Amino acid sequence: MRGTAWRVLLVAWLVASGPAAATRGVALAVQRDADGVRRAVVENRLAGPLQVRVWAGDRPATAVEAVLAAGETRVLGRFAGDGGTDLRLRAIPGTPLLVPPEQRRVYAFPLPAGAEWRLTQGFGGRASHRAPAHWHALDLAAPIGTPVLAAREGTVMEVVDHFTEGGTDATLKERANLVRVLHADGTMAVYAHIATGSARVRPGEGVTAGQALAAVGNVGWSTAPHLHFVVQANDGEALLSLPFRMPALAAAAVVDGTGPRP
Repeated sequence: MRGTAWRVLLVAWLVASGPAAATRGVALAVQRDADGVRRAVVENRLAGPLQVRVWAGDRPATAVEAVLAAGETRVLGRFAGDGGTDLRLRAIPGTPLLVPPEQRRVYAFPLPAGAEWRLTQGFGGRASHRAPAHWHALDLAAPIGTPVLAAREGTVMEVVDHFTEGGTDATLKERANLVRVLHADGTMAVYAHIATGSARVRPGEGVTAGQALAAVGNVGWSTAPHLHFVVQANDGEALLSLPFRMPALAAAAVVDGTGPRP
């Protein structure tokens, strides 16, 4: 073996239009054997399963797929060493579920009782809830610092709270702070646009419904402070948002419109 050259050569998760960032949670190393054959060394940096596909850039027929466990690093495939073609990686969080589970249970409201909030965008919202990964999402406008609570028990899969900027620049779509929680049925809840440095949980930590996860912020592709909440499943090809039921707690105003973007 001639050593390993680390470089990130990523194709975005199929959620690039929403707040879940594409290049977090996974890394690709190219290992070249003595005979020139290349192998992909893929590292899952999430505290939950990750579906990956690796292929030579101009040779899609060479694709190799696998589901990596939390924190797992695995060597995948054998790729010809001739030419300058880079290896490519696509990664989708979660275990592939060909038939995503119906969300029959009622999710807890993700903001505290008595908090000031309003619904500014619901399922299929015209402002930004049009892609399959975020069609069934809620935008709950609330003051910065309002506690964000777990809507269902699970395991924290991903925490990002180091980004600081919010706005409508397209680059901010990949720079949203969030907490991703993995549920027992393989679905995942995403709590996005949390305030910088506000996360109160760590990857791998178990949480219960109603537990504080973070605080409302205005970070990422966002026009005003709000929580973007969505339940997602990996259907084997992309992230798919799932409809869910949730009781709305009393608030000063409840408005369904085209408010803050996800």
